[in-house]
Amino acid sequence: MTAHPSGRRRVLVVDDNDDLAQLLGEFISADESLEYVGYVCSGAEAIEKARLGVADVFLLDLSLRDTSGFQILERLKHDSPAVKVVIHTGLALKGLGDVLRQRGAAAYVVKDGNPEALLSAIRSA
Repeated sequence: MTAHPSGRRRVLVVDDNDDLAQLLGEFISADESLEYVGYVCSGAEAIEKARLGVADVFLLDLSLRDTSGFQILERLKHDSPAVKVVIHTGLALKGLGDVLRQRGAAAYVVKDGNPEALLSAIRSA
């Protein structure tokens, strides 16, 4: 994916918790190297946004109401391989990060209330 003209990484949040997605948007917007482009609540919306090229980095929750985040990750990597996917989930399981990276995730961050760790993962993706 070519760099966005602003030089900032465009980030889309994919999470079905509206309040959390908005809060994440505030954290992302406060980082000068990142551009928050919004959020979607479903896997279908995420796939459509990737097709339209609206973001460089997708911040993806694994537990969406309409589909598995694993399926969305695989679809994003297949359909839009240049998109970087950072998994942001409440699932803190040993070995999960390795499995996700093998499936194409750029990073895995547990929802633990540490915004700096999350922003660092997004910047590094």
